Amino acid sequence: MKVDSNGNPPSYKAGDRVYVLPLKMQATVIEQRLHYDYPDSFWGNLRLRYDDGVEGESNSWQCARVVI
Repeated sequence: MKVDSNGNPPSYKAGDRVYVLPLKMQATVIEQRLHYDYPDSFWGNLRLRYDDGVEGESNSWQCARVVI
């Protein structure tokens, strides 16, 4: 499993349900991307599949985990 430069795993995992605040809709996480700002790395954008089947990308800070 990948970790960021602080040793943290991704905060969102594939299959997690999130609410995308700017779009006011839910989506399923495909993956969270590891970003690099040399020499550091951090967990950032989420690749998402929206409920209508369209795939897109949102900033992780714009999403809230949906608790079932």
